[in-house]
Amino acid sequence: MYLAELRREKDAFESLIRERSNMVLVIQEKPSATQARTDALIRTISTRNAGGATLEMGKPLVVVDIREFRSSLPGLLHVAGIDVHPITLTVGDYVLTPDMVVERKSVSDLISSFNSGRLYTQCELMSAHYKEPLLLIEFEHDQSFSLQTLLDAKSGAKLVGKYPAKKPGGPPDSDTIENTSVQSKLVLLTLAFPRLRIIWSSSPYATAEIFADLKNKNTQPDPVKAAVIGAEDVDLQSGGVNVMGEELLRSLPGITSMNFRHVMSMVSSIRELCDLDLAGVQAILGVEAGRTLHTFLHRGSK
Repeated sequence: MYLAELRREKDAFESLIRERSNMVLVIQEKPSATQARTDALIRTISTRNAGGATLEMGKPLVVVDIREFRSSLPGLLHVAGIDVHPITLTVGDYVLTPDMVVERKSVSDLISSFNSGRLYTQCELMSAHYKEPLLLIEFEHDQSFSLQTLLDAKSGAKLVGKYPAKKPGGPPDSDTIENTSVQSKLVLLTLAFPRLRIIWSSSPYATAEIFADLKNKNTQPDPVKAAVIGAEDVDLQSGGVNVMGEELLRSLPGITSMNFRHVMSMVSSIRELCDLDLAGVQAILGVEAGRTLHTFLHRGSK
């Protein structure tokens, strides 16, 4: 067994030497921009080249949720010359500026988030804590940049040529219905959160360029402030809290464990919350949650 392993290793080295001797080397006086980006990416990915982890002053900074490091985007941001600050975020995945936060969704994650309702909660938190919430829908570089990819992720790969094409004029097939359903959910999401902006990215490489453009000449985010936004264990600035008032607030419709502290920071009492008009309540909680709470508080009033 040992000798067989040794022989396979010897054959592999001999094959590598033969391939190396037959390779054609292209000498360029000046590398192209694409080759330069590829070389930079290779140097960054290599574990033998640390690349330096010091924070340079003046470079753009992005605060990244530590769970996002399972994807390739943080590495691509580093290659693009953007400093990446890993931290555990409660709201969003990427904080670009003090007012701009991004929730990144792959195609498969978008479908599952719609089905579970998690995306609505995430957009609600972003709208409550940031002025410019962004939803990034990111495709892979080897995927088709179209809504058909959403259908393939939902129902699996399509079989081509197995069944004859349907005659025109018949009832819509399941793909058309599912396509319309995805678009309808996105439209309803933008109606529920008017400040939410949706960004479509063809690949992680395109996302890195989009982030660089969004950060151009904008204020750098504060990692410490980004970490405490939305966290339930954040202490209120006031010295004491009315426990009974807090319990009453949390029992109201539209108030959740994720947004009640934000409401307490915006109003000083339940009476002040009740005196707000519909626009004022929606400015704090969002469109749907604000309408639900305002309707409950003013039910029966003229």
